[in-house]
Amino acid sequence: MDLNDNPAMAVLRAYVVGQARLGYTRFSTEPRADDVILVSFPKSGSTWISYLLHQLRSGGDDDFADVKDEVIDITPGHWDPGVDPFLIEQRFLPRTFKTHGSYGLCPKGGRYIYLARDPKDTLWSLYHFIHDLFGIEHGISTEAFFQHYYVERFGTEHDIGNVWNHFLQWHPHKDDPNMLWLHYEDILEDRTACIRAIAGIMGIELSDELLDLVVDRSSIEHMRTIAHKLNPSATNRTGRVTLEFGPETRNYAKVMKFGKMRRGVVGDGRKGLPAAVLDALDEEWRKRVTPVLGYADYAQMRAACSLLRYDR
Repeated sequence: MDLNDNPAMAVLRAYVVGQARLGYTRFSTEPRADDVILVSFPKSGSTWISYLLHQLRSGGDDDFADVKDEVIDITPGHWDPGVDPFLIEQRFLPRTFKTHGSYGLCPKGGRYIYLARDPKDTLWSLYHFIHDLFGIEHGISTEAFFQHYYVERFGTEHDIGNVWNHFLQWHPHKDDPNMLWLHYEDILEDRTACIRAIAGIMGIELSDELLDLVVDRSSIEHMRTIAHKLNPSATNRTGRVTLEFGPETRNYAKVMKFGKMRRGVVGDGRKGLPAAVLDALDEEWRKRVTPVLGYADYAQMRAACSLLRYDR
């Protein structure tokens, strides 16, 4: 089937065009110095860490309807251009925000947590997420998705930018005093150490009791019990925005199988993606990242930058 005749690709095109219609908003105000902005490429674990941030600052609050009302998403194409999120007071301090935006387009002035993840795993997670998001049962091969969504959708002209340029833009700031650089894999390996570091940049005094509570609350087992507050739906903020994108996307979130919390393990991409896509991912890294940062692959970048491997 030609991609232009593929109904699943038509849904993806409608989604991309809809987000582009919202466009990038340059907010009239800037973040406060104590605001915390979580930054990541899509499907790097931002929902997990958003919830963790909220648990840290609130002491364990689960009395909310939608996590995006607590950790406000300012990603280009996700936010109503007519509203300035930095004028909104939040129930708890410090105020928290999240974005998938590039460094160049991210509002400056707050404190930042950058969350990196292996591109092979982000691609595999995004592939499944998009299928479930729109109720797509069949029709998009991993090869087509890689080229027409992961590469072209996140091309250099897109506000988010592709995953390799995302790293290239944010990496030079990894040691800035207002930046905490984390790897998704680090949090799985040693959640306690990462929570301590996150509390530090948030300016939160971390007692043993609060640490134990956040470790428990940020487990996949607990988060699945409140999945309706973390996943997109037809009635929450993300769902309401997407319903405006057109008829192709109006089944959004109505037939999702697992939402944003799928498995959360390391290495799924290597196991699930075909060899041709894995090779293409490696080639893109060698072409885009290695000449600039010197890292041969993602594993080498993590070895050099990991919170668990160097003393900040």
